[in-house]
Amino acid sequence: MNPVKYVRVIFFILFFLPIYSYANSYLSTLDKIYKQDEFRIYYTLEGENALPKKNQIDSNNNKIPDYVENIANQLNEASRLLIDDFKFIHPLAQPRFKDKAHYIDIHLIPIKVNGAAGDVVDEKNDSLVIKFSLDLVPYTLTPLHEFFHLIQYGYSMFNNRWSMEGQARWIEYAFRKGTGKHKKLPSSIQEINELTKTIYESSYFWERIAFLSDKSDCYFNHEKEYKNIFTDKYWIEDEKLCGIDIIKNILENYQKYDKEVAKLYGFTQYGWSEKEQKSPNNDLYILLSIRDTLSNLQNKNTEIIDFINVINRYKSLIEKEQHVTKISK
Repeated sequence: MNPVKYVRVIFFILFFLPIYSYANSYLSTLDKIYKQDEFRIYYTLEGENALPKKNQIDSNNNKIPDYVENIANQLNEASRLLIDDFKFIHPLAQPRFKDKAHYIDIHLIPIKVNGAAGDVVDEKNDSLVIKFSLDLVPYTLTPLHEFFHLIQYGYSMFNNRWSMEGQARWIEYAFRKGTGKHKKLPSSIQEINELTKTIYESSYFWERIAFLSDKSDCYFNHEKEYKNIFTDKYWIEDEKLCGIDIIKNILENYQKYDKEVAKLYGFTQYGWSEKEQKSPNNDLYILLSIRDTLSNLQNKNTEIIDFINVINRYKSLIEKEQHVTKISK
């Protein structure tokens, strides 16, 4: 064997294999499963991945820890509201996943973040996977937030954080009281550039889009079913959320534009690398999706019209820069 190749093989075995092995072995320690509809929650009460004792309490004596049942209840309420009422397409029904996954598996393990939704199908277990911390606070909306990420993955390969996280913060107000804070839409190319560098702060932008486009006074009707076990209150507080249709239409336009990007860069439809999914090159097409959606609104106010014009100027600038780069090569 070539010495260089030999060194690379040894490096892979010593460094990457242990990481890979851990990532694929912890599931065997999760010896308990709680199933509600499409959700399967994997957890354990013993060993290094065990729920803390305080989260093993089973107050209704149904042999399911309240902590586990509460996560399932929130996920089911989220699915009923977002899919049945708001008419977002369920991720398991989207072409990207429907022939590969039939469940959403929840893994309760010791992780440093509250939750993480994956966009890669676990083909062995026929599922998409969301990982949750073992110690979420009782009133957390992390399950709703991460479930919405799966919905986003189903619509598009675009995984730019200013879009993903801002929209996921917006959907939390389907359960929270009131509506989210918002700021005036970007009025210059500089402000657009600043927006695309944000993460959770971008929620102010998405809330503004939602607020300006909503003609229903931001109210929706929903038959509440599930309560937070720890507070004995329904997960949905006031049936108020702005801009449901506008966000859904923007996601639908993502589907159109990500096909255009795939063709432009020679990607397969669903074979984008993580880097390609998060590339700043996607920002233009995300903005064009927003522009197209806003352009179809009736009775657009001056703020929306000005923002559409800024997006068009941004598009012209990007295309000019791409043309110059192409010539220089």
